[in-house]
Amino acid sequence: MGYGPRGKIWSKVVNKNKQTILVGICDINQNLKKKSPVKFYSKLDNAILDTNPDAVILSTPPFNRMKDLKVCAKYKLSVLVEKPLTVNFNEAKKLITFMTRKKLLLFVGLNFRYLPTTLEKIKLINSSKVGKPIFSKFIYERWRDGRLERLNKYPLFMKHPMLWEQSIHHFDLIRFIFKSNIKSVFAKTFNPPWSMYKHHTNVNAIFELRNGMIVNYVGNWQSNSKTLNFEWRTDCTKGIIIQKEQFKNLNYRTLENKKITNIKLKKFRMWLDDAEALLNDFIKVEKNSKNLIKINKDHLNSLSIVEACIASAKTGKKISVKNY
Repeated sequence: MGYGPRGKIWSKVVNKNKQTILVGICDINQNLKKKSPVKFYSKLDNAILDTNPDAVILSTPPFNRMKDLKVCAKYKLSVLVEKPLTVNFNEAKKLITFMTRKKLLLFVGLNFRYLPTTLEKIKLINSSKVGKPIFSKFIYERWRDGRLERLNKYPLFMKHPMLWEQSIHHFDLIRFIFKSNIKSVFAKTFNPPWSMYKHHTNVNAIFELRNGMIVNYVGNWQSNSKTLNFEWRTDCTKGIIIQKEQFKNLNYRTLENKKITNIKLKKFRMWLDDAEALLNDFIKVEKNSKNLIKINKDHLNSLSIVEACIASAKTGKKISVKNY
């Protein structure tokens, strides 16, 4: 359901996947009907009754999602939902509790977990070449033009668009790669005077992980340069890991070696190959429901970091983060 910018990508991915068939598209915007490659519906109930799907991909804006989940649950359908799940933490808990009680999978689409840089970084840490990660610096500075046609427009008006729409990816990666939840957060959020967004687009935060790591995070959607500045450096007991571009340029260096080693990454089509890997993982998990409760709740551990950043920025205090 949802045939906006992300929904169009999903239609291509589902059509090309050998395990799936795209049986229908649902969107309230009737003007999109002529662009649909399959049957088009304006109501989710009608779409499900007519096409009898095995699952639903929900790529709608993150508002009032309970309405759609209740329809899916009525027909016992698992859901792959685009991030952010919601823009309200308490609402997210309600959605996850609802689907878990119905014994249905609610799989949040955090596609950055499937990037070559992510997978190779995990391999490097596990190889012990650079040793144990001790502290890290994550910098993402971008001038994001929210008016571009290919982008959803609701972030221009929502509260904390950077945190809910972009930082959630980064926070999830930090947890996923370093295999640890967050213990505490101290954060500052703000909106520069030139921002086109209604609310805070820039975030500075310090995270203490439960494994003892410290992560210094800088995430900006409204830096005043149209060139993306990305650097993720991790200092480990035997050396460092440096990623110098958002989806590539992954390197490492040991303490004794002055030469930086570049890690060769497989060829990758951004937004397509990662979505395909995500879809395959969803199918795999949906077929094996043993870890359903754990998987449904896992996303709360990333959303709780967003919630803690907002609370810290509001109070000026360090916030303890609850884990789920």
